[in-house]
Amino acid sequence: MNEQATPMRIVEQAGAVLYRIAQNGEPQILTVRSKTFPNQRIFPKGHMEEGEAAEETAARELLEEGGMAGEIVGYCGLREFTYKNKLYRVRYYAAKYISTENPGEPNREPQWANVAETRNILPFDDLKEILDKCVELIR
Repeated sequence: MNEQATPMRIVEQAGAVLYRIAQNGEPQILTVRSKTFPNQRIFPKGHMEEGEAAEETAARELLEEGGMAGEIVGYCGLREFTYKNKLYRVRYYAAKYISTENPGEPNREPQWANVAETRNILPFDDLKEILDKCVELIR
């Protein structure tokens, strides 16, 4: 009996790497707790809604998860990973901090850190590469 593999479902997402410039002139980066793995810190991201551009999704997720408003300033790269037999494609954008609008989603605990600290707490090498591209863009 010949079984055909079920094609993997593709999930399109977008996320934001929010930055602000500290008084010492160095950028600070926002991370939030992962909903799925709360011991990991990640950049706010989520599913693209129908008719929504990736940049709009990134800004919306930033507001929903982190409670922050930001201005998208450029594209930082694509991260792909599989989870529960789905292929996730996440487009990340650098965003400049505008304001804190609300506390964000419960248990997401938005946190600012400098670039080196952020790089150390990110759980995946490809997220560190996204961070590096964003830092190049904002400097």
